[in-house]
Amino acid sequence: MLLNLCLLEVRTPGVIVGPIARVLGEVYNWIFNIIYGLTQANALGLAIIAFTLVVKLVLTPLIVKQQKATFEMQKLQPEMNKIKKKYENKKDAESQQKMALEMQKLQKDNNVSMFGGCLPLLIQLPILYALFYIFQQAYMYVDVVGQNYDAISNVILSMPVDLRMDVFGEIAAVHAGKSTLDLAVMADVKTLVGQITQSEWQTILASAGSYADELTPLLTQKMGIEYFLGISIVDNPGLGFPEIIIPLLSAGTTYLSSKVMMSKSSSSAMMDDNNPAMQSMKMMNYMMPIMMGVMTVTLPAGLGLYWTVSNLFQAGQTIVINKFFAAKEHHKQAAA
Repeated sequence: MLLNLCLLEVRTPGVIVGPIARVLGEVYNWIFNIIYGLTQANALGLAIIAFTLVVKLVLTPLIVKQQKATFEMQKLQPEMNKIKKKYENKKDAESQQKMALEMQKLQKDNNVSMFGGCLPLLIQLPILYALFYIFQQAYMYVDVVGQNYDAISNVILSMPVDLRMDVFGEIAAVHAGKSTLDLAVMADVKTLVGQITQSEWQTILASAGSYADELTPLLTQKMGIEYFLGISIVDNPGLGFPEIIIPLLSAGTTYLSSKVMMSKSSSSAMMDDNNPAMQSMKMMNYMMPIMMGVMTVTLPAGLGLYWTVSNLFQAGQTIVINKFFAAKEHHKQAAA
C-alpha cells in the first residue's frame, strides 16, 4: 500500500565516488566487526576513530611528500623574495612574466614544485565524499547495522496495514522531501528507519501496541551501536547539546592543525605580513575552521568525528615530520 507522503531523499554516490565508497565501506565494516566483537557500546564511533587512523597511516607517504615539498619551498623562500624584490616596481605584463619564469627556473633547478603539496588534498577529497555516504547510510555498508535495520523493518512490515499507517504516517510526513515512500516495500521502510529520531521512536513505541515489545530490544541495539558518548553518529548534529560538540571540535581542531602546519613550515621571510601569500594563508587559517564548523552542523556527526580525529593526527604528524626534516637538514649543513 502506497503512502502518498514525501520523504527526505536519500542521495547515492556517483560513478566516481561509488567505487571508493564500496572499498572504504568494506574496510570500515571489517574494522567495525573487530570492535563490535570487543564492545557493542559506542561501536560505530570507535570504529570511525580506528578507521581514521588507518586512513591517515595509509596516506602517510603522501603526507611526507607534501611536508617535504613545503620544507624545500621554505628553504627557497629567501631566493624567491630576491626575485620578487627585483621586480617589485615593475608591474607591466612583460616584467611579471619574466618574474614568473625566473621563479619557475629556480624551483626546477632545485627539484621543487609549489604544487607538490596538492596531491594529498586532491586524494582526500573523494575519500571525504565517500565517507559522507558511509556514515549517513551505515546500514548499507556495515553488516551488523544492516541486519539490525532488517529486523526492525520486518517488525514494521508485520504490522497490520491500518496500524502501520497510523503509527508511521505522521512521522513520515515530517521527513518531507522529493521521493514517495511505500510502507509495503522493505527498502523504503529501511530508509525511514534510518531517518527516525530517538524522540520519534518514543512516540512510535507508545502507539505500536504489542509490536513495541518486539521493537524495543532492536531499538536498544540500534541506539547502542549508533550513539557515541550520547551523540548519534548517523544524524546531523544541528545546534542542540551535546551534538553541537562535534562541530565545535571539528572547527577547533581545524584551526589547531592549520596553526601547527603554519608555525612549523613558515620561515621568517614568509612570516612577513607584507607577503600576499602569507596574508592569504592567515585568512584561510581563520576561514577554514568556520567553514568546517558550519558544514559539520549539517553533515552526519560521524564525518565531523572523522575530521576531528584526522586533524589531531595531522597536527602530531606535522610536528614529527618537520622535526625529522629539520634534523636531516642540520646534519647536512654540519657535514658540509
